[in-house]
Amino acid sequence: MMCRFMSAMLVLDWALELPAPQPSQLVVVALEKDLDKGLDKVSERFGAEVRAAAESAGFKAATGDSFRFSTTDSGFRQFLLLGAENLGEPSGLRKLAFDAGRVAREAGVASLVLDIRGNQTGPNAGHAAERIAEGIELSGYIYDRFLGEDKRKPSKLESATIVAEGELARSESAGARGQIIAESIRRARDLGNGPAELVTPTFLATTATELAEELTHAGHDVSCEVFDLEECERRGMGLYLAVARGSEQPPRFIHLTYKPKAQSKGRICLIGKGVTFDSGGYSIKSSEGMMHMKLDMGGAAAVIGAMYGIAKLELPYEVHVISAAAENMVSGKAYRLGDVFRASNGKTVEINNTDAEGRLTMADALVFAAGLDPDLVIDFATLTGACIVALGPHICGVMTRDDELAGRWLAAGELAGEDMWRLPLPKPLMRMLDSKIADLRNTGERYGGALTAGLFLEQFNEGKRWMHVDIAGPAIVEKPFGVNIEGSSGVPVASILAFLSQGV
Repeated sequence: MMCRFMSAMLVLDWALELPAPQPSQLVVVALEKDLDKGLDKVSERFGAEVRAAAESAGFKAATGDSFRFSTTDSGFRQFLLLGAENLGEPSGLRKLAFDAGRVAREAGVASLVLDIRGNQTGPNAGHAAERIAEGIELSGYIYDRFLGEDKRKPSKLESATIVAEGELARSESAGARGQIIAESIRRARDLGNGPAELVTPTFLATTATELAEELTHAGHDVSCEVFDLEECERRGMGLYLAVARGSEQPPRFIHLTYKPKAQSKGRICLIGKGVTFDSGGYSIKSSEGMMHMKLDMGGAAAVIGAMYGIAKLELPYEVHVISAAAENMVSGKAYRLGDVFRASNGKTVEINNTDAEGRLTMADALVFAAGLDPDLVIDFATLTGACIVALGPHICGVMTRDDELAGRWLAAGELAGEDMWRLPLPKPLMRMLDSKIADLRNTGERYGGALTAGLFLEQFNEGKRWMHVDIAGPAIVEKPFGVNIEGSSGVPVASILAFLSQGV
């Protein structure tokens, strides 16, 4: 059974001038949000009549505003004026390309021409091209595995041409990189959007194994090993197995390894929380709170998806992708409040909340990663609702004691168009994790919940250079934003690839 879903990438071209008209072509002209200048550009290029018609239709060049018309001056052409903003920033460019792609797909055309001439697109043409290509590709994303034929709406869009100025018009290689990033995000989204009945720990493990085989066949050095219950018991992964034991689905500990063709610049471990469904255990969630919990493996989806891009982009680091995949369910075998379990580094943990299961699975994954003697460990998890309370639904919380590492990661997020914000790891809050019968307990008090979760994880990093990224907000999309539709966003795949591309 093939678990991955592959979609064809667009034929993407870059040009200084508009290509010749085609019967099924839409030319989208980007206008930044500046009403007078934007409409002046319309007058200069298309004449006063088009400007008057656009104004009459209420077009104001605000983000998402559009006005469609056609001309016959040099052959029939369909044009669409599309409002945009912040085109000097990666997120703005990616959003523009996404909106243009959506409009073209809805119009049923085979060819999109995106004309961004006359707009400020930032100082780095390569980075701008990546974001544009990524946005156009993601505009076609839909999870349709379970849709009937009558509900499927296959896109006719086959190609896109970006008409730009200067170096941006000669960005074929950077555009190809952006398409690879988009494909990595697609793969992460597909894993997250799959129902828990399908995307079990075994399914995640099978997907990772198939990914390794696919990349190996493409000439990359990628391997995958999967530990079953017995092997995890042998390794003393008591916290992880405590979470897993309540489910009929067996745990699967996933370890993907990529080695670059050239000499490695360092060994990086990327850990993703892989709870494929979280009922909350005996600290059971409400029905509403459980509705999106098939997405509680967003961290695992992101790091597995990122592995595709890491290999395809031939990044210069040895990278280990790790996920302790499990379900957190209620049964006669499920772990209970007041139980005490021992982690693989020997530390004991008292359970005072079975809905704080992710940090338990991550703890044993962190210990395993430390055993690989890495130069850096980063974990990604839909870990706490407290992080969403603190930062809102669009921003990842970043925790580390390494200022340089934090700075590099925040810069990568900005470059990728994904929002990050650094949070502290205040040592005095460790007292909230005190236990009278174990080394620590798994949750603290209500206030500062995201911080105490980070502090808990820190107890298992074994002194390695480490960073924790709480993706609970943007990984699970309830209201679409940016290039993210409802469901799984694939955040922070783009940031991971930007971070490893820029150097750690």
